[in-house]
Amino acid sequence: MSDAGQFRVGIYQSSTEDANVPARLNKLKDGVLSAVGRGVDLLVFPEMYLTGYAIGLEAVKTLAEFANGASMQVIAACARVAKMTIVYGYPERDQAGFVYNSINVISSSGELLQTYRKVMLFGNVDRTQFSPGQGYCLPIMLHGFRIGFGICYDVEFPEVARALALAGAEMLVVPTANMRPFESVSDRLIPARAQENGIFVVYANYFGHDEIFDYFGKSVICDPFGNDVIRAETGEHLLVADIHHDTVRSARVLNDYLNDYRHAAIHIRVMEA
Repeated sequence: MSDAGQFRVGIYQSSTEDANVPARLNKLKDGVLSAVGRGVDLLVFPEMYLTGYAIGLEAVKTLAEFANGASMQVIAACARVAKMTIVYGYPERDQAGFVYNSINVISSSGELLQTYRKVMLFGNVDRTQFSPGQGYCLPIMLHGFRIGFGICYDVEFPEVARALALAGAEMLVVPTANMRPFESVSDRLIPARAQENGIFVVYANYFGHDEIFDYFGKSVICDPFGNDVIRAETGEHLLVADIHHDTVRSARVLNDYLNDYRHAAIHIRVMEA
């Protein structure tokens, strides 16, 4: 366990192999075991981790679970044993039968802290497979940090990170399933989201391919200055980095975008000829 004012974050950059729930649960357990050995407090897995991302509408309907369903119970038990907070993606079914691209946040005591449903749906795959979430969740307190959550395409809209930062987030955790040719998201947009909001951004991607997409890896943690804390390229990796609360304070003293932000309407001035 990390000292006060800091904690240790892990990203499991998963391969796309064995995209079925039992195999992914076993891999999750192996990843958690490795992370325990490295003192990780918070471990983040990619978007739609339990099933794979581009699996089609029928598979999504078949595999979707309630937020507190069987897989969540297995992962909650794993989190309790490891004393580790775990974030993972999966297809979520609600009581009305709608299916969402969701993540669960499971505490180190096995409690379901938050279920977030992706709001910004990307392309035909997302729009065919899922219903959109209806809003963002308030940041939650973990290890002395206020942490907000998004999924993949959400973070490509600056308004999303800004809204969460204005709501108090000091870190944004983003499970993703991003594919070529969109490497610029990891290379440019993630550092920008971090710097323009004075927050850490944790971006957890796949590496490999499925029948539709080629996933590029490049999982990264960026600090509030927009610098890489740690970054992967290709391959399956467990990335681990220590996150310091003082870095947020330092960045916001240097340039406090959130305090200086003013919401203003756009006025178009028509010039006379």
